Amino acid sequence: MLLALLMALTGLFAAPSPAVAAPSFTVRQVQMNLAGLAYLPANGIDGIAGPATAAAVRAFQSENCLAVDGIAGPNTNSALAQRVKAVQRAAGATADGIYGPRTETAVLRYQRTHDLLEDGIAGPQTMGAMGVSRGACAGGGGGGGGGGDSGLPYPSSHALQVQWNLAGMGYLPWSGVDGILGPQTASAVRAFQRDACITVDGIAGPVTDSHLARQVRKVQRKAGSTADGAYGPNTKSAVERYQRANGLSVDGMAGPATMRAMDIDRAMSCDGGGTGANPTPPASGSTREKIVEIARSQLGVRETGNNCNPYGWCAAWCAMFGTWVWQEAGVDVPSYAFTGAWFNWGQRNGHSSWGYDGVQAGDAIMYGTGPSSVSTSTHVDLVERVNANGTLTVIGGNVSDAVTRRTINPASAGIYGYVRP
Repeated sequence: MLLALLMALTGLFAAPSPAVAAPSFTVRQVQMNLAGLAYLPANGIDGIAGPATAAAVRAFQSENCLAVDGIAGPNTNSALAQRVKAVQRAAGATADGIYGPRTETAVLRYQRTHDLLEDGIAGPQTMGAMGVSRGACAGGGGGGGGGGDSGLPYPSSHALQVQWNLAGMGYLPWSGVDGILGPQTASAVRAFQRDACITVDGIAGPVTDSHLARQVRKVQRKAGSTADGAYGPNTKSAVERYQRANGLSVDGMAGPATMRAMDIDRAMSCDGGGTGANPTPPASGSTREKIVEIARSQLGVRETGNNCNPYGWCAAWCAMFGTWVWQEAGVDVPSYAFTGAWFNWGQRNGHSSWGYDGVQAGDAIMYGTGPSSVSTSTHVDLVERVNANGTLTVIGGNVSDAVTRRTINPASAGIYGYVRP
């Protein structure tokens, strides 16, 4: 009887469960690696092997030709560590296979020096710029992670990802997805830039990438695909399913007809037909008023769990909310998830100031000690009003999981600087 009980207990503890780590990795370390490679939102690092972690493991396994079971066993952890080490080497961090704070800081530095979206996460665009393959199934289609039967190369570089996004949005034919940024791609970029009301130069720089990713995420949400801003085989298949279900032409492209069916605006409204370039000197008056009006209109909007929000992807979203408001008001700022990256953008464009002297309505105020890392730049609010007694009324996202209004004393609030629109 005792032997039977011991065998039963041994079976209970040995039985695999979703996202159980191999002996050399804790669950939290597995989650850190998944989040660092953009498979899991940052708030998913909780040490609990739950459904969200299992889903992230399955996504990684699918892209890497591994058995897709949601279990972080030895093979999956080895592949994860190899990807993380490749990112660490490219970023100049110690290649220990664990995506910790030092790796995040190194990736932030790499993104800053390569004009990439600064969030400390090695997503598709950052890994493409590094020349690091995201999946082992590139071009093969095995395990559901490669090109599959699409006949297209898997988007494992920046050039390919730009082309996938352009083709997925109907600006470039699928035959144009070849990894070569030639005249056809430049023409497609210009067409998108005109629709997005940003500077039309045919160059897929950080601002264009940010606007493209934002539109792709809208399509992905409507199609029921992972909203990571990177069009790929999975998004193409999801759009095809949406098109079949809605009686549309099935081509996997979110072109004008499909976007109309999804109730997504394809072309932005351009004030006076401008190019959307950053104003010089910094904007005042009507632009600031628009920022305040738009921010007020979002008061009370709440996240939908796990930091999922209407302004970007599922991660800490105060900066995503703020940059979304600015974009809606006509300011040509990239979408940021990291507050320090927004301040650095302002420094490069002559729009940032240290401290809070001279702050006005519509400005973005940054909390912490400086923009160097997520631990030193912790939050951002938009200024709604500068009050006669010196206090500031501010509106911010991701405050108690919602868009919230507060009144603060800037002298004691821990503000290190602000950015002007």
